[in-house]
Amino acid sequence: MNIFSVIIVSIIVSVLAIFIKQNNPAYSVLLIIIFVIIMITVGINYLFDLTGRITESVGGIKYAPEFLKILLKAIIICILSDLSSTICKDSGNGSVAVCIDVVTRIILLSLTLPIVEKLVEVIQGLFNL
Repeated sequence: MNIFSVIIVSIIVSVLAIFIKQNNPAYSVLLIIIFVIIMITVGINYLFDLTGRITESVGGIKYAPEFLKILLKAIIICILSDLSSTICKDSGNGSVAVCIDVVTRIILLSLTLPIVEKLVEVIQGLFNL
């Protein structure tokens, strides 16, 4: 699926959601959630291909595989939390969306802790020379 297909399908789903929302708002949210799940699966396929390419190109770097895993997890967490937060905002649940954003930031901080630890080790190694 290329970007033009994604754009066209997105516009069609958005227009359908507007028409459905007039009669039954619950079905409109359900349509959007189904669309998001389909688009996430499409995006994940592209992400796996991208991951393979990046892994091949940084294979010789010492901490690259570990950092790459963390980076990909962080990207996926950001994408999923942004989508779920936006869906909550669109359905009128702003407070739930804010909670998703806050929890996501906390999770990302804990996820990136190994990178910070390695950075501190490198800095300490530089000053011990």
